[in-house]
Amino acid sequence: MTAPHLLPALDLERTSVVANNTMNRERGLTGVNSYARELGLDPVAHLTARSATPSWLDLCSGEGRALREAGSRLPAAVLTGVDLVGPLGRAPTPAGLELLTASVAHWSPSRTYDLITCYSARHHRLALRGPRTVRLPFRYLGADPAAGPNYTGQPAVASYYEPVPVAAVVAPQ
Repeated sequence: MTAPHLLPALDLERTSVVANNTMNRERGLTGVNSYARELGLDPVAHLTARSATPSWLDLCSGEGRALREAGSRLPAAVLTGVDLVGPLGRAPTPAGLELLTASVAHWSPSRTYDLITCYSARHHRLALRGPRTVRLPFRYLGADPAAGPNYTGQPAVASYYEPVPVAAVVAPQ
């Protein structure tokens, strides 16, 4: 078996597999293509149980459909969507919603959030409760954009990581 040619993040973002306008850009709150179905999460219920003025950061947010739906149900919420391609269509933006076009690899938030979701980018789940700095025990090596289609038939990438020694992950006290 030949080892795949791995692209660094910046080069990967420029490929048609990642920077595209068809990959699951219409995820909603509920229904067939939704956070409820794919992650077993109702973002509105999660947010209303935690704060009268909740905040949600959705990375790889596509058109921001789920955030727009949440905005209509959570008028006091701060909702932020970040997507590499950004919204392609014109739709009303509710108060409290900000949609940004940026790379999640290089963008960083200026505030904290009650909920952070990122479904489309890597299709991994990480659930944490409470404020913290997150240091994951692996290092990104690169990705193969020629991995073939994913379960939906859309082009996909295969990402490669290597473990980081635990001592390098734990922050000094």
